[in-house]
Amino acid sequence: MIKLYTDAGLNTNLNLGVVAFVIKRDEKTYKEAIHQDNTDNHYLEFLALKLALQKIINEHWNNEIVLIHSDSQIVIDSLDKNYSKHYQSILDDILLQLKQFPTYFAKHIADKDNGAAHALVHQKMLNIRTHGDK
Repeated sequence: MIKLYTDAGLNTNLNLGVVAFVIKRDEKTYKEAIHQDNTDNHYLEFLALKLALQKIINEHWNNEIVLIHSDSQIVIDSLDKNYSKHYQSILDDILLQLKQFPTYFAKHIADKDNGAAHALVHQKMLNIRTHGDK
């Protein structure tokens, strides 16, 4: 079973977006934070999930059940309904990815319970502001 935590952040003053994910599998943890040029925080939340699922698929771990944890209510609601008024295109991509898993569960969690992914977003933002996008 894979536990997946995703998050995204946007600094509108600097036009700086970051997506992050934490994958917990077989007692190991994989983390990634990626700079994104986008000014829509909701889109970035979807993108974080899409990129995380792609990582899992690329690593051939998608034969396991995935538990998706997100502090984004719109992402979780959209997964539950298979519908999003403004983000259907990226949601469709995610739903196609999820068909490659035996099953999945999506759960909305509080910001405080998404600490690792949230911290990755902020660490990456700080690093970009301090050192550029390296």
